[in-house]
Amino acid sequence: MPLMPACIIFILFLQFAFSQTPFLPNAKIEKGTMPLIMEHADSLAAMRKAGHLFLHGNVKFKHDSVEFRTERAYWNRNSDAVYSDGGFDFRYPKGNIKADRGNYSRKSSIAIAEGNAEARDTAGKGAFFGEKIIYNRDTEFMIIPDQPLAHYYFKEKGKLDTLAIRSKTMTYDQNKQLAVAADSVLITRREVVITGDTGFYNQKHGYLSLKGNPKCIMSDYTVTGDSMFVKLQNNEVESVLVIQNAHGTQQTAATRGKPAQHSEVFGDTLFLAVKNNKAQSLYVNINARGLFYEADLPDYVNKMNGNRLDISFNLGKMKLAEVKGNASSLLFNVNPSRKVEGKNESSGESIFITFDSTQISKVKVKGNLASGIYYDMSKGAKE
Repeated sequence: MPLMPACIIFILFLQFAFSQTPFLPNAKIEKGTMPLIMEHADSLAAMRKAGHLFLHGNVKFKHDSVEFRTERAYWNRNSDAVYSDGGFDFRYPKGNIKADRGNYSRKSSIAIAEGNAEARDTAGKGAFFGEKIIYNRDTEFMIIPDQPLAHYYFKEKGKLDTLAIRSKTMTYDQNKQLAVAADSVLITRREVVITGDTGFYNQKHGYLSLKGNPKCIMSDYTVTGDSMFVKLQNNEVESVLVIQNAHGTQQTAATRGKPAQHSEVFGDTLFLAVKNNKAQSLYVNINARGLFYEADLPDYVNKMNGNRLDISFNLGKMKLAEVKGNASSLLFNVNPSRKVEGKNESSGESIFITFDSTQISKVKVKGNLASGIYYDMSKGAKE
């Protein structure tokens, strides 16, 4: 099959282009009828009857607002599609896709990139990676069906940082700036690790939504539940909202002679406010329960129950707790030598508990039917 020089390439290109789409000077081209144009190739071999072109060297095609380049391409006139196995560099107004090989169909406006595929936006704020990327330029919708990985980039103090999303399959709607990850979702951001069965990332509004055993692990707090919404501020976790079967756990390390402390909360709804990757405040609603104990006294579990439980933190440690609505509590009194001296059982409309580091410093009960009983465990007496 003879190779043809560049002047003949141009003539053949005109024949192929006119045979595919009406394209006359000054004619009005309607959407979807723009021709697939071959702008350059070093050499060309043609099978006229079959309607095939084989292109080699610096191959460049253009279709409306997109263009793609490769070193080797096969153009099928009948299907009006180009197949490349010499690299694939596909460029569109909002980004570009690169891969080992690929193809593009004019009729469907779909580009398929395969083998070490990666897609990046023109703003440099995000990228998608996978073994295969399918992109529809009309709908600006992307599918990554095999080994997908999404990166969202931002700068903090002059350094580049990344929010990463992994899963079994992934899609991205470029118009809505919405990424959907399905099956074994893993989201990481520095020390933060978020998992679930299905994950949604709304880049425009800065939040993550997860369903199916969602779990968010931060440096000092872990939350789980049936569904989860994570609000991001500059890609840092700002808050976490958990709906149904909410559960939060915290394990603070021992510091300055103070023992480590373990705490848990349960409820129908949980909201956690975060700053610098540390818990600032939280509340749990409906059938709210909380417990905490110190590592050296694991058998003495303090308990708080009510309709709602609010907790505020100072540097990650509990500072103030308030139980509201049918409130009850069981709290142990521990002396400086780490001996349990007594316990307090209280009930009322609301209970306020103040902490001094890991120690309970004050308990206040409110309500018409407020009551409290203190058991002196050191003497075996009740007061």
